[in-house]
Amino acid sequence: MNNYLKNKIKNRLKYCIDWKSSVDIYLANKEVLKKTDAEFYKSRPLLKVILDIYFIPINLIRLLKYLRMCHEYKKNEVEIKVLAKELFSFDEKINTNYNLNDKETNE
Repeated sequence: MNNYLKNKIKNRLKYCIDWKSSVDIYLANKEVLKKTDAEFYKSRPLLKVILDIYFIPINLIRLLKYLRMCHEYKKNEVEIKVLAKELFSFDEKINTNYNLNDKETNE
């Protein structure tokens, strides 16, 4: 049972780390896109203003999705720390139990 729980914690930790790296890649690509848009609309400021006004509802929804993703990202960072601590404390408990069992058999 202890090995099962330890494996589940390891799998969850691996999933969280993979998700974090995927979000990091997504955010980096989003920054590149933002720079590309800024460069493209330098010579077309009127078009930029018109499109920004026209797409206010969609841009607002995108902003809310981005804020939610940032919240989940921060929450995931905390979850990684907690899972790592749990895994470390789980390993310590197992080592302590083995040491106690060894002392009992030696006596």
